[in-house]
Amino acid sequence: MKKNSIPRWVPWLTLMFMLIGIFLVQELRIQSAISAATADPKTEVLISLITNLENETAAQEERLALIRQETETIISQSTSGETQLTDLQKELTLQQIRAGITALEGPGIIVKLDDNASGLAAAPNDDPNRYVIHYENLLYIVNDLRNAGAEGISINGQRIVVSSEIRCVGNVILVNTTRLAPPFEIAAIGNPTELENAIINSSTYQQLSLSGFPTSYSVTDVHSRDIVLPAYTGSFSTKNLTSIPQEEV
Repeated sequence: MKKNSIPRWVPWLTLMFMLIGIFLVQELRIQSAISAATADPKTEVLISLITNLENETAAQEERLALIRQETETIISQSTSGETQLTDLQKELTLQQIRAGITALEGPGIIVKLDDNASGLAAAPNDDPNRYVIHYENLLYIVNDLRNAGAEGISINGQRIVVSSEIRCVGNVILVNTTRLAPPFEIAAIGNPTELENAIINSSTYQQLSLSGFPTSYSVTDVHSRDIVLPAYTGSFSTKNLTSIPQEEV
């Protein structure tokens, strides 16, 4: 004969009824105690104290809710302020990079130019200026690189910025009032492919190469940091700047 098996839900149902019974008994005891305390005059003070405590607790809960709300507002404002500060710091860094007052590293191109050694064997009546690099050559190549999107340029370690001057004084080339001598190394940070195309298509670079000047260039990988530009350490000229007075609102 097979033994009768008890369904699995029977013990759980029994336990549930037992718990309900315990809760009902406890609720009856609480109600009875409250009724007895209310009927007994000696407990009126205790009931009054309990009521006052309940009112005070409610007031404290309201204060706590206000404090929590104020705290959340302060945290929100603090987070917003930190975000604004971070944005300002990023903008400051960007402007420092644009102004050239911070050193840079990244991918790009290095262009090398040197005087034409053929000038050493030139005839006495030949013009020696035909065999030297002139400031215009440097200036035009710098402009070609700028037009190609160069983010920073230097010549022989002199950072090129907005106020930089590339000029000639006698037989000396000055960059940022610093005398430079050949060979010249022009370093530029930017997209290597675009900078290379700019040099390949540069009429100045082509003319120098075809005229026998030692010219060469090398580009880096797009993820490289091999090109290093120093920070500009000179002063900025403001002699032509004039401030515009703000109109009264």
